[in-house]
Amino acid sequence: MAEISYDKQAFVVGGRRVFLVGGALHYPRIPRELWRDRIRAAKQAGLNCIETYVFWNAHEKAPGEFDFTGDLNLRRFVEIVGEEGLWCWLRPGPYVCAEWDGGGLPAWLETVPTTKKSGPMKIREAGEPFLAACSRYISAVMAQVKDLQVVGDDPNLRRGGAFQVKPGDAAHGYRGEGGGPILLMQVENEWFSQSDKQHDEYHRQLVRYLREGGCRVPLNACNQLWQPVDGAIHTWNASADLSASVRQLGVVQPDAPRMVSEYWTGWFDQWGGAHADGVDAQKHLYRLASILSEGAMPNLFMFHGGTNFGFSGGRTVNGDNAFMTTSYDYDAPLREAGGRAEKFAATKRLCTFASQFAPVLACLEPTGRAVTIQGGEEDHPPAVIHAPGKLGDAVFILRGEKDKTAEVTLQLPDGRGLPVPLGKSRAAWLLLNVKLGDAATLDFTNLRPWAFVDRKMLVLYGPAGAAGLLSLDGALHPLAVPTGKKPHVCKVGPVTVAVLNENQVDASYLATSGLIVGAGKLDEAGQPVPLKGWATQTHIAPDGAVQSVRASVSKPPAAPKLSAWDYADCAALIDGSDERYEPIAGPASLAQLGVHEGYGWYRIANTKPAAARATKTVAPHSGDRLHVYRNGKLDVILGRSLGASRDPESLSLAGDVVVLADHLGRFNYGQRTAEPVGLRSHFCAVKAIKLGKPVVTTEPAPDPFEVAGLIYYRRQGQTPLGTRLAWTVKLAGKKPLLLRGMALPPQVGATVCVNAKPIGRIGEHTAGENEFLLDPTEEESPVKTGNNELAVHFDSADDAHAALAKQFTLFQVESPRTEKSEWAFTPWTMPADDAFGPIGDRNPSQPGWFRCTFEASPSEAPLFFDASTLSKGQVFLNGRNVGRYFCQTATRAKVPPQSLYYLPEPWLNAGEPNVLTVFDEHGFAPTKAKLAYKPQGPFH
Repeated sequence: MAEISYDKQAFVVGGRRVFLVGGALHYPRIPRELWRDRIRAAKQAGLNCIETYVFWNAHEKAPGEFDFTGDLNLRRFVEIVGEEGLWCWLRPGPYVCAEWDGGGLPAWLETVPTTKKSGPMKIREAGEPFLAACSRYISAVMAQVKDLQVVGDDPNLRRGGAFQVKPGDAAHGYRGEGGGPILLMQVENEWFSQSDKQHDEYHRQLVRYLREGGCRVPLNACNQLWQPVDGAIHTWNASADLSASVRQLGVVQPDAPRMVSEYWTGWFDQWGGAHADGVDAQKHLYRLASILSEGAMPNLFMFHGGTNFGFSGGRTVNGDNAFMTTSYDYDAPLREAGGRAEKFAATKRLCTFASQFAPVLACLEPTGRAVTIQGGEEDHPPAVIHAPGKLGDAVFILRGEKDKTAEVTLQLPDGRGLPVPLGKSRAAWLLLNVKLGDAATLDFTNLRPWAFVDRKMLVLYGPAGAAGLLSLDGALHPLAVPTGKKPHVCKVGPVTVAVLNENQVDASYLATSGLIVGAGKLDEAGQPVPLKGWATQTHIAPDGAVQSVRASVSKPPAAPKLSAWDYADCAALIDGSDERYEPIAGPASLAQLGVHEGYGWYRIANTKPAAARATKTVAPHSGDRLHVYRNGKLDVILGRSLGASRDPESLSLAGDVVVLADHLGRFNYGQRTAEPVGLRSHFCAVKAIKLGKPVVTTEPAPDPFEVAGLIYYRRQGQTPLGTRLAWTVKLAGKKPLLLRGMALPPQVGATVCVNAKPIGRIGEHTAGENEFLLDPTEEESPVKTGNNELAVHFDSADDAHAALAKQFTLFQVESPRTEKSEWAFTPWTMPADDAFGPIGDRNPSQPGWFRCTFEASPSEAPLFFDASTLSKGQVFLNGRNVGRYFCQTATRAKVPPQSLYYLPEPWLNAGEPNVLTVFDEHGFAPTKAKLAYKPQGPFH
């Protein structure tokens, strides 16, 4: 079997140096039938490695019940990566973030029985209940993939075995010489804290589980240098300042390769915000080049985002409305539905170079680097970074966004001046003294090296019309960069040289036959697909033979028409008469009631006379959104996101009250990751308490690790000076207090204390709004009858913190209003077929189900459902949950950014009607909804 090791420059597999050029694809966000297409797109973009998270809650829906089938067939996904000649970087968590529901942590963790001896369930830290669940999960994952490592232990998988690929296909990627393509695995994810205790008792246990499960490849940890993990390579996650970051990695760990585990190619979208498209193609090219200029390995997060199908989208900490959209387009190089645009072309320009010349990059010397101009991305003049190496040198030129320099002249080591045309590109790269196999030595060129095909053909490109120079074996040759669509091909000694302009290289692909110019992509058979605007494709063989092939792009058919819609109501659920309601003891989270994703219906029969009074009411710690109905009509939506109220509302709770609880996405990041959702408490009457002016002092911060084992951006034992706001609050009898802390400025964190005891964190890495129920009747409660000191202690000292006192509100909980009520519950499910009838017989103000059919025509363009006239809900295609939609509130206020929803091609029926089903929370009829073909996805 191949042996694997690493040094400061690269990995070494079976004696061969490996330089990874990776990109992220998340298999559950892509229908299984499209995995190979997306992986091939990555390969065609020049990547030689596929990175993926493993999503715990997708695979283990209930404790001990694992599913690795269908779209969750992790093993098959890894196998396809290997079959396509690429390496695989596996990141099994157990926590992954990824804007995924709960960061991948199962909702059922909150239901695991605990004892006084085991201690409570504390996620992402040491403790018997969580570690026991992690051990079972990691063992199950390793059982699926342990023989798919490059050092796999299956004796039947030898050289030439299951993953044999054609020579040259791999572009210096996986070649089938080991058990499988997995080269690297990650321990945990983004543990941005430092604690010796947690390292000893948590991270070391995770490493043990991986190794005992059969992991024999290197491990990495992407903790931004916070928490070291024994034996794991530090990697970095970021979008900018990447050159400086990887240099620091090289200093901290001089014997390990520098790696960017997540170079953020774009950003995620959230309901109510603008589409995140701030990283344009040239900025993307600049940032990628800055990583490679330091001899570091990039991993594009995301290369292809895909879709948050069903209820898989999570919630982050940017504010109350930071819930993920269904599209995880991420403004990535490969669009949500597979479209390729300008950022894909920029990726292909540089990543093809990086993987084709990977042996050179794998030998670049990371130490003794010269001083260069740092950062500034917008305003610095061209900066030159010269990286020497044993197999030749790489030179990168990085130009600030505002700089318009069209050409620079480099002084080469021998004193010669080399004019390098930049055109409009913000990054250029050159190679010096590189052997082109046995054919020749590339002394230098002022054009961008792109590929060396079959050890015979050198492909270069530059701005159209530029004067190129190429020195091979000491002989200088002028090369003219073409201005049209016909590439320039010539022989320079024994080497075929193909010179392309930027438009041509963006339309070029490496195929088994050589180089193809003028294609949109390569199809399943490796044949070129016509590209709009290119009537002729040019095929260039490695020996220099050129063939022109006519090509034409077919027009996509008109979008299918939707049939008339049928309707099924929710009247019996809303008035409480539905026979599916089952008694429950009282309030409980959705997970405690067996619902790990989706909605749930609660019925509360309240016969107390006081319930009829309209009183200011809250449901502490409940989320995400509670639709409260009384007498069949919607009273209010409590909770988070647009159209919901976070304040105490005046509610009458007489008679049957029905609550539709919406799971809009559990926290995927931050101090409250995977927080439970649903109606978790009684409805309580509250009375506002005036906090008054706090006493402001500057004191050493308390130890927040008394609250949790993971505290973002804090080191255990540190007590920095911080601003402290303190109030004296008198507790009347045994009535609890409810403290709410609203949004704090970015990068501001604080510890909440009651009578000097830390009880929680607020601000950075928590959420826009935090609640603390201070109940004196609870065991070990720090609250006492009489005067209590309530303090908020910021992590830093700043006079401006005193003004943040207005962000905190306090309520006295007068009484639980539903404590003696009869409770019942039923899960939210799709109605049976016979429940649907004419759409005219409906209550337009109540949630309802709508259904129609359509005939799909075969098309290269992906199909989308336009839900812009609907409110909020779920859409299904042939019974499969496409995902959430959120286009309008109940009052018809528009909710950006997504109105189009991807209908995956493999989910469509060929030759028979397709069934489209919609659940709309506010009963907005989809009679004006339509279908549309959108090659570039929902935002372009």
